[in-house]
Amino acid sequence: MADLDDMTTGQIPLFRPKQLPRKKQLSAQGLKAQRIIKKHAVIVGGIGLIPLARLSDQMLMGGLLVKLLRDLCRIYAVSFSDQQTKILVAAILGGAHSGWISRYLMRFIKGYAPVLHTPAVLLLRPAVSGMLVYYIGRLFLVHLESGVWHAEPKE
Repeated sequence: MADLDDMTTGQIPLFRPKQLPRKKQLSAQGLKAQRIIKKHAVIVGGIGLIPLARLSDQMLMGGLLVKLLRDLCRIYAVSFSDQQTKILVAAILGGAHSGWISRYLMRFIKGYAPVLHTPAVLLLRPAVSGMLVYYIGRLFLVHLESGVWHAEPKE
């Protein structure tokens, strides 16, 4: 960091490859968890293709998120009941936001390219639902893999 103070040329310093953070390799548990996350994301994306009422779609996605996160807790031997608040919040928000995000994107596409509205209706909801499940699962995977939730004090 001392090199940065001595710079008089005003150039932005570039990092060498050895200075960049490395991508952490997943453990055997992490690889198993990643397969489960991908499986649940595909299932939710497939369910998104079925035209359901918005509330039932959100409840179904929330239920699958709870099952996914329960499976992740089982893989890492973390008590599901200790993490229940985080899991329920993630499931409720994930289920609700998939509908809102899809609806917003459909309005945007309809405004700029009305011809693409029909294909967007068919493809956006499954894509957004699958993406949300995948990234919520990845978020929990990173926390479980780092061991942060193993050391939480009990209240």
